[in-house]
Amino acid sequence: MKKNVIITIIIIIAIALIAAAFYWFYLKPQTQIEEGISPEGGGILPTISVLPSPTGQQESVETGGVAQPILRALINKDILAFWPSASSSLQYLTQEGLFEINYSEFPIKEEKKDLGVNFSNILSVDPSAKGKVLIKYVATGATKPAYSILDIKTGEIKNLDTYIQSAAWSPDGETLIYYYSNSPLYYQENFKESSYLAQLDKNLANRKILMNFKAASDINLLWPATNTVYILQKPSGLAESTILTFDVKNKVFAPFVSGNGLMLQWDKQGKYGLLFSVEPNTQKPKLELINNDGMVLAEIPNVTLPEKCVFAGSKPVVYCSIFVDPIFRSIWPDVYYIGTVSFDEMIYEIDLETMEAKLLNNTIFKVENIKISPDDKYLLFFDDKTRTLYSLSLPNMEEQPASSTTPTPYSTTTNSVSPTP
Repeated sequence: MKKNVIITIIIIIAIALIAAAFYWFYLKPQTQIEEGISPEGGGILPTISVLPSPTGQQESVETGGVAQPILRALINKDILAFWPSASSSLQYLTQEGLFEINYSEFPIKEEKKDLGVNFSNILSVDPSAKGKVLIKYVATGATKPAYSILDIKTGEIKNLDTYIQSAAWSPDGETLIYYYSNSPLYYQENFKESSYLAQLDKNLANRKILMNFKAASDINLLWPATNTVYILQKPSGLAESTILTFDVKNKVFAPFVSGNGLMLQWDKQGKYGLLFSVEPNTQKPKLELINNDGMVLAEIPNVTLPEKCVFAGSKPVVYCSIFVDPIFRSIWPDVYYIGTVSFDEMIYEIDLETMEAKLLNNTIFKVENIKISPDDKYLLFFDDKTRTLYSLSLPNMEEQPASSTTPTPYSTTTNSVSPTP
């Protein structure tokens, strides 16, 4: 009898646990969080729920006299790329052409820019500070990507050399650096192979070969500071790689940092960057704040990819779309880019001096691209979940002057990614 009672109790407990698990994973709402997420390492998380109104514009909510961020759905369509073009306007490319909107006005009105040409199979778009856009695409009938420069004002298109593998604008947007390689996939007798770094002049007409250079694999170029270009290999958690710097003035290569799964993104001045890496033994990813000497200043308390972050221009703050309750059990970032793993995301403001994280909005997203307006008053991002372009206001930015201090070192412990001597 006593044994039957014990078995019955065990069965009841098991059923209760199964029901609780079913609710947690399948029935619990995922679009809003009332209590917030407690980030590892601390943080300030508001509990206010700000949900979209039927018009697509959220109401402004005040707590303690301080207006909370306003989320607006701007455009609901497949956007190939977008970029801020003025203090309150942005331009974006679709398969139908180029459009411009003023995101501070409501309702949103689209204005189509007549370019006389349509793009398809676009892989990436990189706008310059001078109104020109670098477009990487696969032309109809082609098997390899090509690059073209589109002048937004004139509609003029300049096709760049075939066999350009990667390219990046200079910080002032006046010129372009690129990596050219015509290396064949297999041996060809009497084939003249050529690989080098080159720079276009300010008219984007004539090239100057800076250095003969052959990369061992696919590379990506970043040019955040006047004389420094960063050369990154395609990241993989399974392979160690080294980020190189190239001094444009002195034409010298130097190792910057080494590690697994390396990805890097810089602020507008090229002084501070976000470095993503993976611990080779545990495959645990981490995101660190570094300076332009490769020194680790702090470890960001919540892990995400650098491309999901954007630095403010007027104060030591970075805005990131952070993974919600991630479980890193596979090879990162490989599994993310092949699409086998993804997590819900929420947008945070992270103070780079205190590493304090503040939740800006409790809506769940999957951010593909995030930018900040030139006046630092709006975040602009595309959500892959809803295929919608959003703006998120950043209140009181004008009341917070730029800090004269620099981020202080948060951790001086040995890291798996460290400056290479």
